[in-house]
Amino acid sequence: MKLDFFKMQAQGNDYIYFDLLNKQIPKIDLSELAIKLSKRNFGIGSDGIVLILNSKICDAKMRMFNADGSEGKMCGSALRCVSYYLAKRSDKPEVSVETCAGSKIGLIKDRKKNLVSIDLGIPEFIQNDEITINEHRGNLVSVGNPHFVTFMKSLSDNIAKYQGPIIDSPAFFPDGINVEFVKILNKNEIEIKVWERGSGVTLACGTGACAATFCGIKKNILISPVNVQMPGGNVIVELKENHVFLTGEVSHVYEGCVEL
Repeated sequence: MKLDFFKMQAQGNDYIYFDLLNKQIPKIDLSELAIKLSKRNFGIGSDGIVLILNSKICDAKMRMFNADGSEGKMCGSALRCVSYYLAKRSDKPEVSVETCAGSKIGLIKDRKKNLVSIDLGIPEFIQNDEITINEHRGNLVSVGNPHFVTFMKSLSDNIAKYQGPIIDSPAFFPDGINVEFVKILNKNEIEIKVWERGSGVTLACGTGACAATFCGIKKNILISPVNVQMPGGNVIVELKENHVFLTGEVSHVYEGCVEL
């Protein structure tokens, strides 16, 4: 069986997308497919796969699987890419997408620059108090998925590689956790290094950028809007009426066909 795909990226956070609108989901193990295709040296290479499906309540439904085969509830980068794809396909500036974390809205801000903004809803602290893990003090934040946000005076290039898997450990979080190591540059700008649950070190994380910004604003050390610098590029995060908005460029990389 052959299946067409296309690859998109947002600040280097890349996924393999399958348009299954008006099609049946293949009767295969989707987790195994994600593991197989995501391998950088032996597959297509990606941070995971995304299925674009029919929805009864939105323009489409998004399901995403991380590189390790686990299914994620939300991905800001993938949601922006899906929103762009649907908007271009339907020639509409605004689309709605059903996710495992609820229905979300995507808006094309600039077609020439492939600039997409999404409303990720109302973020919240999972618990009010800070916690300390492996000498890193931080907060637990939900943006449809869980994050551990820790603010630091400086960031080494490999901090996410070495500290991320320690924090994202069953000993601390049985279901795993996304981790953001954050450096404040000024009231409207931060730098973050990312460890994504299920994918490891990634060049960017949309929900991670939102979690870090939300946390900083609530601590009164950041003011919206915030420019978030990540290894793969920058995004803008805004907090409006308690909703968090993520804006950034996306791009179509290539398309092809896989034998299942």
